[in-house]
Amino acid sequence: MKSPIPYNTILKSNNSYYYRIAAHILKINCPIEISLNEYLPSFTPFTYNTTSVEENILIHADIVLEKAPPSPLEAKLLSDISAVWEDRFCFEESTDYYITTVLGKNGNTEWKMFSSKDFRKTKIYADLSDGEQKQGILSWFLMVCFGQAVLPYRTLMIHGSVIKKNNEAFVFLGKSGTGKSTHSRLWLQHIPDTSLLNDDNPAIRISKNNAVEIYGTPWSGKTPCYKNDKAELSAIIRLRQAPANKMSWLSNTNAFIGLLPSTSSIRWNRTLFGKMNDTVSEIIEKIPIGLLDCLPDAAAAILCHNEIKSKTKTISYE
Repeated sequence: MKSPIPYNTILKSNNSYYYRIAAHILKINCPIEISLNEYLPSFTPFTYNTTSVEENILIHADIVLEKAPPSPLEAKLLSDISAVWEDRFCFEESTDYYITTVLGKNGNTEWKMFSSKDFRKTKIYADLSDGEQKQGILSWFLMVCFGQAVLPYRTLMIHGSVIKKNNEAFVFLGKSGTGKSTHSRLWLQHIPDTSLLNDDNPAIRISKNNAVEIYGTPWSGKTPCYKNDKAELSAIIRLRQAPANKMSWLSNTNAFIGLLPSTSSIRWNRTLFGKMNDTVSEIIEKIPIGLLDCLPDAAAAILCHNEIKSKTKTISYE
């Protein structure tokens, strides 16, 4: 079978786009028929204007307007369950690649992505006849690659909502439907000098000087909050719906469990999964992890803020 990922091969009819997300550089090659500013509008704030950084590029993605080749005969089905794409999703593994397939809503179109095992090189076969899904599927494919490729570099994508206050940030985690976005809105309404950094898929990165920082990304769920910005991460709070507001702090294994379910990793890839666990362990040593049993009310936001203030002794009212 011809390799679906022609490494370092750029057709003359292609344009190259560069994006910098959480200090990692993503390069996308695509046909001149595609304007990524139109197809990926949430990426625009992350545009990186340079063409001399080849050695620093983390992810190389090629987009082609061709019918995708079939999966290799030896490909093994790893999952056909997706909270996003439901039964229109398929994730397979062959000897050399991971293969991700998403069908359009009508089932007549097919998007397919062949990714190297470290997700740093990927080729996306795009079916642009599915106009309703072209932005969502393409952006989601790139999010999958980014979330896995950054793991060896002390970086995690997490599912959470982030509030920024001055140069500090606080991320709220929880199961889908717990009220992460609602809790962030309560902070915006009742805690002075706060802003929303990201509402669904921020990235946490431990810097070279061991500071833990959290970044906005092009992926923010249903809330259009695509900020190329960062802040020092001061606290991680897991939310749990309850009949009364109560805050407690977690440590050791409980802290690890408090963060791990909200991370993004392909569990079948032991190398990447191990790197993710290493970074989670580093983070919980540096950042307090809290558990907030809460109602969707102002008192919950005020309690959470005051508890973080007491714990970190760094937050002050203006």
